[in-house]
This record gives sequence, structure tokens and C-alpha cells, in this order.
Amino acid sequence: MHIERIQVEEGFLEGLDITLVPGLNVLIGARGTGKTSVLELIRFCLDVQGYTAESGKKSREHALSVLGKGGQVTLTLSDGARKVTVTRSAGDEPPRASAPFDMPIMFSQTEIENVGMQPGGRLRLLDSFAGVRQQLLIQENEAAATVRSLTAEAETLRREIDEFSRQIEEIAAIEAQLVELAPAEQGLAKLSAEAGEKKKAVDAIGATIASAAVAANAVERFSEGTKRWHAALAAASKAAPALEAWPAGGGDDRLAIARTQVSRAHASIQGALDELARAEAETGVLLRRTTDEKLVAEEQARQLRKDIEGLQAGAGAIARQGQQLRERKAQLESLRAVAAERNGALEALLKQRDTALDQLDSIREQRYQARVDTAGKLNTTLGPRIHIVVTRSGQFETLAAAISTILRGSGLHYNDLALALAQRVSPRELLEATDGNDFELIADATGISKDRALRVLAQLKDADLGMLATVAVEDLVEFQLLDGIQYKDISTLSIGQRCTVILPLALRHVDKLLIVDQPEDHIDNAFIADTLILSLLARDPCGQIIFSTHNANIPVLGKADRVIQLGSDGRRGHCLEAGTLDAPPIVTAISAIMEGGAEAFMQRASFYSRHVAHDPR
Repeated sequence: MHIERIQVEEGFLEGLDITLVPGLNVLIGARGTGKTSVLELIRFCLDVQGYTAESGKKSREHALSVLGKGGQVTLTLSDGARKVTVTRSAGDEPPRASAPFDMPIMFSQTEIENVGMQPGGRLRLLDSFAGVRQQLLIQENEAAATVRSLTAEAETLRREIDEFSRQIEEIAAIEAQLVELAPAEQGLAKLSAEAGEKKKAVDAIGATIASAAVAANAVERFSEGTKRWHAALAAASKAAPALEAWPAGGGDDRLAIARTQVSRAHASIQGALDELARAEAETGVLLRRTTDEKLVAEEQARQLRKDIEGLQAGAGAIARQGQQLRERKAQLESLRAVAAERNGALEALLKQRDTALDQLDSIREQRYQARVDTAGKLNTTLGPRIHIVVTRSGQFETLAAAISTILRGSGLHYNDLALALAQRVSPRELLEATDGNDFELIADATGISKDRALRVLAQLKDADLGMLATVAVEDLVEFQLLDGIQYKDISTLSIGQRCTVILPLALRHVDKLLIVDQPEDHIDNAFIADTLILSLLARDPCGQIIFSTHNANIPVLGKADRVIQLGSDGRRGHCLEAGTLDAPPIVTAISAIMEGGAEAFMQRASFYSRHVAHDPR
């Protein structure tokens, strides 16, 4: 797909209307005529993101300053079979497009110089060659969301199970108290036949009370869960989209089917809410009935204990204590089954999470392999001068920052610990170490003592483990340039050398629209002639390149298919000439603007003919 037409309304380039063609398109003109502005308007209209946050911000500011408050830019794109119109005004967010379109590869002046210095910029440049990036990102986000959701569910279950376990531990103490109370209860039973009968009655009623208490607890847990679900579903229902009527004059209602489907979904949710409301009412009735039964039984027990107390002082207190202990024991015993059920649910959740984590690891490994394959192809094409290295999960700074935030306030040297953990332990390993209380892994990775490792684990347990486990530790991409007999990392190169690495990489996008602002900055004419021009001539003529330049070698030696000369009266930029390379007005424009005029060009030609022709080399 290529850009066929650029139209600008209002602002510095008001009234600009230029056409472009497949192949090499070159914008020329004196400084201040709007060459860079045209390219930044293309970036703005198509919403092409910068390679760094800073470059993206500057590009947007530039475009908005060119458009002014009410300006608008419209691009017409074509792939031969169809046309796509994209329009964006200064206030639009995002642009309006008549159909989907392919994003171009675009570099501003500063991006050519600096993109190789940023890990994120290098990664994005390499990813622009791998077509699987966007699809893998969608799959990765889905898998990560699943992991986070399952981890949150697992943490809720763990807290519930821990609370059940804490309560169940009381059973041993209750049994010990019952053993201590047994002689007194036996003595009470021997007082008299009447007292014995009443004691048996108290015990029977105590069993009823215990059963009612167990039932009440079960109903309460069910009721609380239902209410939580009801509230969540009600919130989702409130977020339903408004079903607007199809606008008059818009033709047939294209949203009729979708609107019906959304209405059905909303009705289904409302039906579910109604069912939950009925369930809540039912559990309310059950809870009141169970409570009433328990109250009646307790009143009967109180009267019997009072009767027993009348037969012997202190006997009622003994009966009451025995009843209370047995009631509490029955409640706690019932929690064993509930805890066992929750443990089974937790085990199932953790298996599901392991599957999601495996999927997440697989997606990231697949993306890494795609990057390695892409780097290998580029190395074959651009080597040995340019070499690309990809290291799996080499950008651990994001993970280190997340761990550091979690450990802050722990009294530990959290920055150093976070860095050591991020370098040696994956997010998944941290999650599993926290779940399993594996302090040895933490100690081995950081070199700290067992006590300090346990403190680290304690901090991690209080954190959002789902978020931590899904932190994206990005691959590290390194660009290297062969200098003599050794490769040098791009971070050690001069601006000019960095450009000689990035430009050949950019030009390998043979099947995509490529836009570069003044590629000749910081590189010499020898590199332009030996490398840049050869790359231009080797590209598919059906593809499209748009350059702005002050260097005549690019349109002339690159055999530009279309040259556009921009001019300015100081207030407005406009198109002066547009045509093929050999069109007389274009020849005149190139010689006047880029060669310093015909006389200057002839003088240089004469100089070269006298000296270069006799060069002994």
C-alpha cells in the first residue's frame, strides 16, 4: 500500500495538495519550506508511533503546530485494488479511516540518530520486520490476564483455607476441655433420675443447636458468595453500551444485528440478576428459619439447665458449658469438609494457572525465536558489517522496578535485592517460590541469609503476585558495527556511525512504505553513494519510499520517480513544482537548490575532470 495523495486544510501548509507515486518520492526545498512538516503530518494522520516516548511527543507537537487549532490532513492510500481515505484534524483522537491500512515505517531526523541507543527502540525496529508481533501481543495479553485472574482467585481461596485451618486447630483444645468436663457431667447424670433425664434432654437439644449452627454457617457463606457475584454482575450490567438509534440519512441500519445481539446479552444478564435476587431472598428465608430453630432450641436448653440448676447448684453451668463446647466442636468439624473442598478447588485453580503460565512462556519463546530468525536473516543480508544479537529476557529493569516497589519499607536494601532477583529469577519462579515458601531460592539468588530471605518472601506474599508473575521481561536486542577487526556496540559509536547502522536496516523494509526525514544528516557522500543509493536501487519498484533531503545524490543517483519542490513566503508553505526527475522544472529546481546553481555545478564538474581523472589511484 502506498500514499497516493496528501491534502492539508488550514495551518502553515493550508491548501497543500500533492500526489505521490510508487517508487522513490523525494521532497526538496530550501530550509523552512515545510519538508519535515509534510512528513510529520503523514505520521500524525496515520498515527505512526515514535520509537521513543520523547520522539513521539515531539512529532505530535510539530504536527499540531503546523495544523493550528482547526487544521486537518487527509491521506489517500492505495494498493492498486482499493483506496483508503484517512483523515485527522487537530482535535481528532484517533484518526478516521474508511478501511484498515498497513502502518508505514517512519524515521524522523532524531530517530535515525538515536533509535539505536534505546533498548525499546532497537526492539521495535527489529520487530517491525517480524509480522507476528501484533498477534502474539494479543495472545500474550490474554494469557497474562488469565494468569492474573487465576492468581487472585487462588489467593482468595488460600486466605479462606488458612482461616479454616486456624479455626480447626481449636478442636484439640475443645476436646481437652470436654475431657476435663466429663467427670462433672457424669456426676451430674448420677444425681437423680430426674436430673439424668433432663441432662439427656439437654444433650439432645445441644445436638440440635450444633446442627442448626452448622447449617447457619453454610447458608451465610453461600449468601455472602451470592451477594458478591450479584454486585459484580450488576456493575457489568451498568457498563452496557447505549443502544443509539441508527442516524437518519445513514442508509440501512448496519448495526441492526449487532444491536439485537447486545440487547439479548443485556436481557440474559438481567435474567441472571433476577435469578440471583431470588436466590438471595431464598437464602434469607433459610437463614431466618435456621436462626429461629436455633433460638427455640436454645430457649428449651436454657429452661432445662435452669431445672437442673434447681436440683443442684452449679449443675446448670456444667450443662451449659458442655453444650457450648459441643456446639463449637460441631461447627469446626463441619469446616473440615469445607476446607477439603476448598483445597481441591485450589489445586484445580493452580493447575489451570500452570497451563496459562505455560502458554504465556510459549508465546514469549515463540516471539523470541521470531526475533532470532529475523536477526539471522538481517545478519545474512547486512553482514559482516552490521551484526544483530538477541538475548532472551535481557531487559530485566522493569521486573527489578516492580520487585523494588514491593520490597520498599521492608528494612532491606531493596534496590540491590531487586536487581539481583530480576537478573537471576524469572517472574514465574518468584511466584512459585512465594507460593511454596522457597526461601532457599531467594537466598541463593541474592546471597542473603535465611532470615532475610524469609522477610523477602513475607513482602512478596502481601503483593499482587498475579501482576508480578506476568511482568514482561523483554528480550534485549544489540546492534553492532564492524570497525576494523572487532564489532562495536551501537552505544559506543558516533552519531554518523549509528546512522550507518540504522539506515541500511530501515531500507531492508522492501515490502513496506518507508518514510525518512533527511537521511543524509551525519553521513558522508561516500556512504550515500556506496550504500544508501545501492539499497534504494535494489528495492521493489512497486514499493514506496518518501524522503526529504538537501542532498542531490539521493534523487539523482537514486533515480527518483517523483520529486516535489516546496517553497514558502514566510507565512505559508506550498508546492512549487512536482514531476519526474528529468522534467525541466525539476532539473532546474535540483540544480538551483541542491547544487548551488548551474554555474557552481559546472565549476565542480570542471574541477573533478581536471583532478579526479588524473588521480593515480
